[in-house]
Amino acid sequence: MNWRQLFNLRGTNLWLIGVGIGWNVVWTFVTLLIAFRVLSRNESMVPAIQLMLMVSAFLGPFLSGWFTGWLAADGRGPTYGVIGSLVSVVLTLGVLVPSGILGLLVAVVALAGGLNGGLLSQRRRPHE
Repeated sequence: MNWRQLFNLRGTNLWLIGVGIGWNVVWTFVTLLIAFRVLSRNESMVPAIQLMLMVSAFLGPFLSGWFTGWLAADGRGPTYGVIGSLVSVVLTLGVLVPSGILGLLVAVVALAGGLNGGLLSQRRRPHE
């Protein structure tokens, strides 16, 4: 895989990139809203909330990358996944960096989710 090609938007469907970005904005915002709401009611839930943030930060971009890459079917699935997940990375870093290493871990997990979803959206070639 050529890492420079991940950020090259030539030949991609910009509408699907917009869908991926929108999905990640909504998913990340709702996840952070739920996390802070639960923490405001019960501070003893910190370990569970940290785990929920990690799982949610992976699943949202993963599903977005997989779905947009699958819809595009142009062999550029990782591009859709990574570009969409960058929004989650920015939102997560903006909100969770004051909490320390957790913000960085959640951002990396979000990026990995988008990349994995995009990779899994690519069509496999039949064995010859």
